[in-house]
Amino acid sequence: MKMRTALLLVVIPSAFVAISCAPSATSDSRAIDASAIQALDEQWSATAARNDLEGTVAFYADDAVLLPPNAPIATDRKSIRESWAGLLGPNTAVSWKVSKVEVAKSGELGYLYGTYSLSIQDPKGGPPVRDTGKLVEIWKKQVDGKWKCIVDTYNSDLSAAPAPEAKK
Repeated sequence: MKMRTALLLVVIPSAFVAISCAPSATSDSRAIDASAIQALDEQWSATAARNDLEGTVAFYADDAVLLPPNAPIATDRKSIRESWAGLLGPNTAVSWKVSKVEVAKSGELGYLYGTYSLSIQDPKGGPPVRDTGKLVEIWKKQVDGKWKCIVDTYNSDLSAAPAPEAKK
C-alpha cells in the first residue's frame, strides 16, 4: 500500500508538470485578424475619400509614424495631421486598395501593401494633377484589442521630375 501511495505521489505531479509544459493549443486567428485589418483599411480609404481629416487621422496609433515621400518623417499626431491636411480638401480625391494583408503568428502585428490613386483638381480650371502609387502599412493590435496603424508610407509610380540644367 505504501508503495502504491508513493507511486501515485510521484506520477500525478509528474503528469501535471508534463501537461503544463506542453505547448498550448491556442487557435490561429491570423485569417480573422487579416480580414479585420483589411476591413479597417477599406473604412480608412473611404474616410479619406470623404476628405474627413479627423476621421482619417483616427486610424493611427498614438505612437504612429508616417513616412511621406519627399518630406520629413511625421512622428506625432500633430505632424501626421498636418501631412494629411495637405492631401485632403474640396478639390482632391484620394483612395487606395489593399493587395495583400498578412498577420504575424503572434497575432500582435500585421502588414499590408497596396496601391493608391490621387487626383487634385486645379481650382482655376486647369487640368487635374493625377498620381498613382503604392503603399505599405504596419498595424499593431492595441491593448484594447483594436488594430491601429503604427507605420504608414507611400510613394508615387510617376517618374521623378528631371533636375534643372545647371547654368554654364
